[in-house]
Amino acid sequence: MNLREGTRRLALLLGVAGAIFGGFASYNELQSFKEQRASYIKFERLAASDVVQQERKNCLSDIPPPGYAKLGSQLQANGAGIKAINWTEDCKVENLETDAGEWLYPELAPRFWEYPLIALLPVFGFLIPWGAIRAIGWVGAGFVAGPK
Repeated sequence: MNLREGTRRLALLLGVAGAIFGGFASYNELQSFKEQRASYIKFERLAASDVVQQERKNCLSDIPPPGYAKLGSQLQANGAGIKAINWTEDCKVENLETDAGEWLYPELAPRFWEYPLIALLPVFGFLIPWGAIRAIGWVGAGFVAGPK
């Protein structure tokens, strides 16, 4: 076996290992992405509910109802499943506590460019080590080869 064939095989082996690692990384990113999207949708759905909109009107009013705390309001049992709402100074929802004890915070929606990036992680996992080994082998072959 010569240096050229050994380099090709090493590049292929490390490229396949990188693709497998990229597949695992892609799977982990996809799970994180799905959780972020579900959390975003759940918060937005609850923040847009009628219960929260009514409480926001109370927060914005100059004369709030008796017993109303502007920065944090505990709610009576409601159909939306919201236990408490915490407001910012300008009456925007800072976070929500559900009846199940879960705290929801406003999050950014997953960005569009993350979709193709997740799919391309195995491809990058293959190409980066494969290309690096091929480049190192090409340079090394220049030092090993005799003069012409």
